[in-house]
Amino acid sequence: MSADVVVIGSGLAGSAAARSIAKDGHRVTVLERFEKAHVRGSSHGAERVFRLTYDDPAYIQLGLEALSGWALLSKESGAPLLHQVGMLDYGDADVLATLEQLCASNGVELQRISERDASQRWGGIKFDSDVLLQPVGGWIAADLALKAFADSAKSNGAVFHYDSPVLSIAKVRSGGWSVETQGGTLSADAVVVTTAGWTHELIGDVIDERFEVPPITVTTEVVAYFERRDASLWPSFCHHLEPEIYGLPSPDGLVKIAEHGSGAETHPDERSFDPNSATIQRLEDYARDWLPGITPTALRSATCLYAATPTDDIFIERSGSLILGVGLGGHGFKFGPAVGDRIASLVAEALAEASQ
Repeated sequence: MSADVVVIGSGLAGSAAARSIAKDGHRVTVLERFEKAHVRGSSHGAERVFRLTYDDPAYIQLGLEALSGWALLSKESGAPLLHQVGMLDYGDADVLATLEQLCASNGVELQRISERDASQRWGGIKFDSDVLLQPVGGWIAADLALKAFADSAKSNGAVFHYDSPVLSIAKVRSGGWSVETQGGTLSADAVVVTTAGWTHELIGDVIDERFEVPPITVTTEVVAYFERRDASLWPSFCHHLEPEIYGLPSPDGLVKIAEHGSGAETHPDERSFDPNSATIQRLEDYARDWLPGITPTALRSATCLYAATPTDDIFIERSGSLILGVGLGGHGFKFGPAVGDRIASLVAEALAEASQ
């Protein structure tokens, strides 16, 4: 079997990349180690925060790219994927000042609302500072989005193989790549690796030593879901404490809250699916102190993986015709359409270079 491009991994980055690459007219094969819609990585679940409030202009711009991308994918799929219920940032005054300044200088509208006015508007949340409201922020229907990326990729000719772990990849002398799976060997002109915490084990034997791929640390994070006391509209929010606490509405009418990046380090094959009880207790305590609009006993909880670089930066780079899209950590989902397009751009460069 052969393809122009083999994409390894069908999570957010892989499915988004497959869509963008296939739309560019290339033959794409996606190889996924696990079953369709599995829960072993970072891309499963029903909801993710969407925000543009970053302390790095590069991510503000990436978010703006993604904003238009979500609109296009929603139109294509026929389902609303980005729910713009608003995003609230509050807490540390220095953090808020930085976010406000950078968003203003990058063309992103924020509204500063006093603590008193915010409390009247969003009675379910207790504030300890002024609030920055981002009207275009909100939440993404993550599971629907992941399906929409894959469906779009397939409609443009991409072929997905689930339960197809990659055993090895190797550069071939004539150019291109040999990708060995349990079902056989594929040849490809370019390979895209979007395998998060499994990346270094996969590429360790083929990576050019001049291609500095950052280490990826995997942690098991805990999220908890709480019942609303009334049916009032909830925004997404981030309380800038240490650690940060974020929250957002879930499609089933609950409110999801979590600590950002407080989980224990693990290997993705050894992670626990049992939520840490101490973390759940902290989230319940937080809900009791800061979220009067919800009942402070978690109705359910779950785990997910962060697979992050040391700087928490997303790594989208290429070495020849090997392209990596990894390190999305706990904040990359919101950038999905832009991540796919940027990976596809590097694939186009690699294929053009190979044809010269």
